[in-house]
Amino acid sequence: MSKKTMLALAVASMTMFALPAASSAQEIHLEGILSFSGDATAGNLTAEGEPTITCETGDIEGAVETGGTTGKLALDFTACHASVFGFTAKCHTSGSPLDNTIKEAGTFHLITTSGGPAIMVTTETVTIACQGTSNTVVVHGDVIGTITSPGCGGSSSKMTVDFAELTPNLQQHDEYTGVTHALTATTGSSGAPKTAALNVLTHTESAVAGTLNCT
Repeated sequence: MSKKTMLALAVASMTMFALPAASSAQEIHLEGILSFSGDATAGNLTAEGEPTITCETGDIEGAVETGGTTGKLALDFTACHASVFGFTAKCHTSGSPLDNTIKEAGTFHLITTSGGPAIMVTTETVTIACQGTSNTVVVHGDVIGTITSPGCGGSSSKMTVDFAELTPNLQQHDEYTGVTHALTATTGSSGAPKTAALNVLTHTESAVAGTLNCT
């Protein structure tokens, strides 16, 4: 076998192995769903140098745009608090009517990661204040959660998404198409940006069953 033939085979083999990796970083879509609602379990937001903010429950509302890949999302977390100087302090977003409610909104994309089907949420900038502290925490950026059910090709009116922390302040999945996507937290509006992570399990339901299409 000539060196040219061996080289051609080597290149072809590398190309074949590269195809699954390329196809794994793709947008997927939800068929048959226009809107959904649901709740979130107790969860927390962590960031280096900041107190961990914990919320006991949450409500979710969302709408799926044409094509089923993107949409809008609104989250309302309640009973939010942090431990500040040994005391439990209520935390809330700027403009929230309650002193322990964190409201957040943004857009989402359905994608795939190394862990399978996932959702990437791009949040609007939110400012969180906790009682007993003079500084606020400003959070923005992207956060990726794993869709644990249904699986690819599965049909259901319910969906479960796990936003999990891999190591302190680092999301389990933070890469899509070779680009790092992460939440960022700053102390006040001019603080140094720090990577943040969200830990929460969400359950949503729609009026009709839909299919998660990963092809």
